[in-house]
Amino acid sequence: MRRSTGKPTKAQTLHFGKLQSFGCCACRKRGYWRATEIHHLVDKGTRALSGGHDAVIPLCAWHHRGIPDTGVRTAVMRDVLGPSMALEKRAFVEEFGSERELLAWVQECMK
Repeated sequence: MRRSTGKPTKAQTLHFGKLQSFGCCACRKRGYWRATEIHHLVDKGTRALSGGHDAVIPLCAWHHRGIPDTGVRTAVMRDVLGPSMALEKRAFVEEFGSERELLAWVQECMK
């Protein structure tokens, strides 16, 4: 698979594992733990200019891509877990903070 940021280093891959153990940062702010996907921050239209594999936050499928759990309506997901970044970026930022703020928060929590 070709990646816009290249292949992650061994240290970056280990960090991804720690982020997956941390759980979705938006869900944690609501008091839940959910499995994650790695979200690369994109500030200037490309991952490479935004920090690549070093500027990533853990988000669940709901908060990352707006994918509700099987058999659960989107409205219920929003009520329980809050807005999805993919579906409602402004509402997501209002509730959880910007991607950079979440990155700083996760880094601080993982110290």
